[in-house]
Amino acid sequence: MDSCEVQLADIPEGTAEARHFRLAPADVPSPGPGQVLVRLRRLGLNAGLANRIGGPDTPYGPGIRPGDVPASDAVVEVLDSRSDAFATGELALRKSPWRSIDAADAGELRRIPAELADLPLEAHLSVLGHVGFTAYTGMVRFGAVRAEDTVFVSAAAGGVGSCAVQFAKALGATVIGSAGSVEKLGLLRSLGVDAVFNHHDGAALALLRAAAPEGIDLFYDNVGGAQLEAALEALRFGGRVVICGAASQYGKGSGRRGPANYTRLIYQQLTMRGFDVTSNEDLRPEFESAAARWLRAGTVRSVHTVLDGFDRTPEAFAALLSGGGSGRMIVNCDA
Repeated sequence: MDSCEVQLADIPEGTAEARHFRLAPADVPSPGPGQVLVRLRRLGLNAGLANRIGGPDTPYGPGIRPGDVPASDAVVEVLDSRSDAFATGELALRKSPWRSIDAADAGELRRIPAELADLPLEAHLSVLGHVGFTAYTGMVRFGAVRAEDTVFVSAAAGGVGSCAVQFAKALGATVIGSAGSVEKLGLLRSLGVDAVFNHHDGAALALLRAAAPEGIDLFYDNVGGAQLEAALEALRFGGRVVICGAASQYGKGSGRRGPANYTRLIYQQLTMRGFDVTSNEDLRPEFESAAARWLRAGTVRSVHTVLDGFDRTPEAFAALLSGGGSGRMIVNCDA
């Protein structure tokens, strides 16, 4: 039985590319008491990880240096168990190092419930997974979305964004979504998004005003930069902003920019709130119940792009950062 891992090779100047990582052999560990030996089945990639490459520790994980193995949420299969909590062959979710076979404490794993085991593995990393939970937490708990709201979601065709727009629609809101290609705009329309625009087509504020001429009530932000400034201008009195990510600012170091028009928060009595989804585990049962119900009813669907082969993890991560694919970027480690 062989194992391999993906390591950071060097810190990029700017956006990380596949060449900044390397594939290396890894030892196959023997699980100790209370541990399990697992193999990766599906690996879900997050753009936010780029913010930790060469950067500081965050609530989501430590800074990543050359030689380190990044970690992302994954579906794993138990190959061997030294724990009463798991049996060989069971499937679970884990924040897993980019390593094809690994040993883990049983407490790190969260079993996929039997009632959800018939669903595709990809769904557990998208609408039912970390990105879905992130979208639900921001939209429902911190955004307090209402049926009467007009909601704007940036990067709406991404992993979190595609879940956020669907959850807002499921709860009755009118939804505006931005994306970066004709194909992604088509995807958003197929998800029932009420109005869409390509953020490459002009000034963000003009595009947003055309899509939502009467303004917006809630902005779910995955991008930052010009789209955040546009949303602050378009928000109605008492509107809300939920900051989930800032993809346009990742890798810019001291060149990052914040909203120049932040004083709109004062005069329009707006609220802007960031959140850390890992601090909201108490919401998970509610989320899983709602997301599973919507998924089975066909109200929402899993949106993902799959690359086959664990060795393509660097390629998949680079494609995610450059806007390639739609929805959650997932590596099929079975292929």
